[in-house]
Amino acid sequence: MTPWSFNNTGHYTRSLNGRSYLVHIPAAYNVSVAHPTVFSFHAFAQDPQNQELISGFSDPDLSINSQASFLLFALLDGDVPQRAWQGAPYSKVPSKVAFTMDIIQDLRENLCVDKSRIYASGKSNGGGFTNLLACNSTSAPLFAAFAPVSAALYPDTHPIHNCTPGRVIPIINFHGLADDIIPFVGRDHDHWTGETSYALPNITQYREAWAERNTLNPDVIASINTITHPHKDTNLRIADCSPVNIHAVMRGFTVVGLGHSWPSTTGLDGGTTTFNATTAEIIPFFDGHWLKTA
Repeated sequence: MTPWSFNNTGHYTRSLNGRSYLVHIPAAYNVSVAHPTVFSFHAFAQDPQNQELISGFSDPDLSINSQASFLLFALLDGDVPQRAWQGAPYSKVPSKVAFTMDIIQDLRENLCVDKSRIYASGKSNGGGFTNLLACNSTSAPLFAAFAPVSAALYPDTHPIHNCTPGRVIPIINFHGLADDIIPFVGRDHDHWTGETSYALPNITQYREAWAERNTLNPDVIASINTITHPHKDTNLRIADCSPVNIHAVMRGFTVVGLGHSWPSTTGLDGGTTTFNATTAEIIPFFDGHWLKTA
């Protein structure tokens, strides 16, 4: 197998089982220290470079678990040029959950990865795939927390039904009220074709579904509280679903005026907000969650 060879910016495109993925390694990478890992899945027809740009996960000033830096992995998909992740009706290549699990194994065998601190995030189609990973009882145990952004939650990503993670899932999500690609209020079918495979949930109901799952008790109604303006023009719904398990949590940020974008002060994804979702919310959320390992 080809040796790992990172360029002067810390990037390496790794081939694996006929597909490939992009790895960004921190400048402070220490082979003797286990590093947290963030998977970031790009939107439909986009690429890892764009996802790295809009998310900002490779910022050298970010840290998880008091590490000075951490590993970032943005994935490539094999559908060129119309790259799409599993769970979307337009995705042509199956088994991307299995491919993701293969990548985790590849990372563990070749880099010093903290297996208790692997995280998944993504935008749009990549956000829907992030939800699918959280709902899959095989992949969910491998990730410590999940962060879908402006997620395209088609039925096959299991946003409401058929979601069986087998454990409580720490999840934080963001959605703009002005999103006209993946509308906050959802839809029953595709506007143009009428296909129900393009149906989308109401985001409020999606969040409530995660809160209910995390109670692990069908007789208990999850308590969801709303915080008004944690950031300007933003509301936050919080569900702490267990008095004894800090990982049984759901956080949902609703951003007034934001379209189909990753919330950021830079506007690199087309929409500008008064806060940066990655630095202000996602990284601190990831920092607070980890897996128990033997």
